[in-house]
Amino acid sequence: MGAPYKRTITAVCLIMSAMVAGTASFAFFMDPVTSDLGFSRGSFSLYFSIVTITGTLSLPVYGRVISRFGSRIVAIVGGLWTGVAMALFSLCGSLPAFYFVAVLVGLAFFGCSYCAAPVIVDAWFLEKNGAVMGAAAACGGMFGVILGFVFPAIIAAFGWRMGYVAMGAMVLLLTVPAGVFLLKSSPAEVGVKPYGSSIASKEPQEIETCGATRAQAYRDSRFWALFVALVIFASTIAVTQHLAAYFVSIGTSSQFAGAMISVISAGIVITSILVGGMIDKIGLLKSVIVCSVLYLLSFFALPVAGANVILVCVALFFMAIGNSYNSIIAPVATSEIFGGKDYSAIWGTVSMACVMGQAIGAPLWGVSFDVTGGYQAGMYISGALNLMGMVLIVFALRKSH
Repeated sequence: MGAPYKRTITAVCLIMSAMVAGTASFAFFMDPVTSDLGFSRGSFSLYFSIVTITGTLSLPVYGRVISRFGSRIVAIVGGLWTGVAMALFSLCGSLPAFYFVAVLVGLAFFGCSYCAAPVIVDAWFLEKNGAVMGAAAACGGMFGVILGFVFPAIIAAFGWRMGYVAMGAMVLLLTVPAGVFLLKSSPAEVGVKPYGSSIASKEPQEIETCGATRAQAYRDSRFWALFVALVIFASTIAVTQHLAAYFVSIGTSSQFAGAMISVISAGIVITSILVGGMIDKIGLLKSVIVCSVLYLLSFFALPVAGANVILVCVALFFMAIGNSYNSIIAPVATSEIFGGKDYSAIWGTVSMACVMGQAIGAPLWGVSFDVTGGYQAGMYISGALNLMGMVLIVFALRKSH
């Protein structure tokens, strides 16, 4: 694999790390901000939903913007905007202020990371695209491991306001340099072909014109089955925004909670690599079935585990697989079902499902705690919902085959 492909993989890894690590970092602010400012967890969780709702509405636009201007400019400008906007949370002292800044963050956060990265991979890699997306998600998990130790220390030493500044700086440093120094929007810009084109059955130009348009995808039952399934999976994985609070709620220390966040982040590293490789090895359909069963089990295992470290780690390892739906399975399934003809536009819409699910899930997890006094009931319900999601995504893939 030549240098242009390696630089592109590195850029995608950094860009996805900004999204995964930035999203995970929100969890560390739940307790300190609500304790300091007196907000309920449900009302404070709404600010992250506003980030995701705004991001959801902007994603189809980013699909078209990337098609016209390229992913490189989106990564640079969007990363700069997001970093500065995240730092503005440090100035907030009321819920309306948090909600307003959340809109600013949402305008660029998912567009410059979650929307851009799969489009880059689809343009550069005809082969090993599952492995590349797995590597990118794994890098995000590694940053999450580091943040599990660093962010609680930063917030404890300097306060939650400085924590938001650090989060903004992290996102900016992961995206902007990658776009400036490493990334090109397409292999044609550096005079090479997409990786794997030499063994493809068609020329790259032919492959790019195969598939459905966005209008055709909207009329396809597979599109809506995939869309609803991804909303379900994303809403359940939004529990990661509350995991730190969950462990505190069952009587563990904040240090234990931070360590468990690092455990699930480490699980994301391992499972992302495994899922990406498994897709390339046994195919997407079988991989989805295996992942769905293990992910479903995690929501029944975690409440039973209590504070037993070994059982909790096993449950969190299975739960980490849920991240693969957003970061790996969703973009690969979109490409497999609808082809490359209008991929960036179709992916811009499909990716709405993953972000929308987080917008729905994050406050519901908070409400679950406020209503029941714990997160256990929400976990059992999520297990049942995941079974429904598996049925829908298997339907879309089987019909595609």
